Amino acid sequence: MNDINKNILIEYADYLMKIAVYKTGNICDAEDLVQDTLLAALAYLERGRSIDNVKNWLSSVLDRKFYDSIRRKYRKPTVSMDITAELAEEAMLYEAVEKSEDAENIRRCVSMLTKNYREVIIRHYMNGESVKDIAGALNVPENTVKSRLYTGRRHIGKEFEMENYTKQSYQPETLWIGCTGESGLNDEPFSLVGHDKIKMNLLILAYEKPITIPQLAGAIGIPTAYVEPIVEDFIKSELMGRVGDKVYTDFIITGEKERLEYLDAQIKTAQENYREIWEVIDSGLAELRKQNYYKAQRDSAKLKLESHFVIRTVEQTVNSARNEACGGLEAFSDYRRRPDGGRWYAIGNRYPDNYDNTKSRHIPYGINGEWGTGIFDFLDTKHISLTDYDTVLCRAHNLYSGNYRFKQSALKMLYAVYTHNKDAFSAVDKSCIDSIDEFIKMDYLSKDADGKLICEVPVISVKERDIHYALTEKYKGIIAERFHGVFMALMENPQEIPSHVKSYPKWLRYNTCCCYLPMAVVLTAREEGLYDNTSAAVYIECEK
Repeated sequence: MNDINKNILIEYADYLMKIAVYKTGNICDAEDLVQDTLLAALAYLERGRSIDNVKNWLSSVLDRKFYDSIRRKYRKPTVSMDITAELAEEAMLYEAVEKSEDAENIRRCVSMLTKNYREVIIRHYMNGESVKDIAGALNVPENTVKSRLYTGRRHIGKEFEMENYTKQSYQPETLWIGCTGESGLNDEPFSLVGHDKIKMNLLILAYEKPITIPQLAGAIGIPTAYVEPIVEDFIKSELMGRVGDKVYTDFIITGEKERLEYLDAQIKTAQENYREIWEVIDSGLAELRKQNYYKAQRDSAKLKLESHFVIRTVEQTVNSARNEACGGLEAFSDYRRRPDGGRWYAIGNRYPDNYDNTKSRHIPYGINGEWGTGIFDFLDTKHISLTDYDTVLCRAHNLYSGNYRFKQSALKMLYAVYTHNKDAFSAVDKSCIDSIDEFIKMDYLSKDADGKLICEVPVISVKERDIHYALTEKYKGIIAERFHGVFMALMENPQEIPSHVKSYPKWLRYNTCCCYLPMAVVLTAREEGLYDNTSAAVYIECEK
């Protein structure tokens, strides 16, 4: 038994836990997944073997066990294979796999391989990568890659009866659900999909055109009996619709192709116009700094108000052009009332398997829009709310991870610190208290010399909020008028939507045309030294 490797395994427990929580969506399942992964590693070491790249090896084991758990959930048997294949000479390449008459059967066979073999088969035969490049990417010897290719080919050579698998069966994509409007009683539509890869890929498969449930089941490699209840739930919740014997996904899904298609034009527009836009922004900031509610804040809180003013003003300016192009916004009262009690339109963003968002060109320019959460009757205040934007400059939402209840607790904690009310901490979730270091890192909180917590988030009244918003509207109007033609030129080719998709607001077709422009302006101004504020765009409002 290698004691050094045993100690190293324990050191990676926190790293594995973060990945497991992300994949499973809850602590209990994540703990089980990490435990299974570490036990598998210990068993591997007990057989006298060593692990060269511990981090990659553990990540691969965790991935395999996670997808095995999904298969078990839907009672789909998996194929076990010996991971210690003998080294063999590389056999003839399967040429033109995607075009051969056996393509579906080969795809199905690939989907049955464990990750070690599936990954090298896909990279080498389907993506055309060399053995040398695969070895470098996976941090394993070239002979290991050749061995895995040989073993994988042996298993692919076996015949299976089911012949309808698609890419979703062996390279499941990720579909993150968002929404515009008011979510349902149980946080729909987010909770309807969660972190379930099966559900994500069923929605993706049914997006481009209507498809029968047996076809869906065959495409993803799960018996129809286990796909039917998922689809029925989607239809009941209105994420899917039905036409005849076919079903379809009834909301807009945007992929990397669409995201990048509109990006360059927006960056070019920002680079050509940022100086003139920033002259207006600077005038607005000068007026903001004269306001009494601004002067009353701590220095770090002032910066947050400035950041909120900048991002809201530029985003609202661009959105005004978008709204004109689509013929006007749909009133919230006209949003469809959903079975869950909410009024929402779902929005889907699709990402390929093993997507690395740090390498995507569009990521720095995204804005997770203004998001507010409120509490009534807390600390003798009728209403308190926390409003913020999430951007590459501040990553405000990283604190909440999309968890509405955690954000409510965060608001209670921040306001309790602001009012110096120690008793109010009894209403704050323990998970929020445990995350205080993260709040300090994000500059939402700080500590004085005596270790006492200080609230660094600006707190303003509802009347002061109205003044603040009036300022953004004033300078939005100036920019919108001056650059109307420039912004409207971006809206000429809105995103194409499959004809069967009906459940979306009109503006969403135009959103990809302009959604990256606000941060493109801000980041260009920052690169040129016109703007050096990286504070979170956030504030708390209350009835004082």
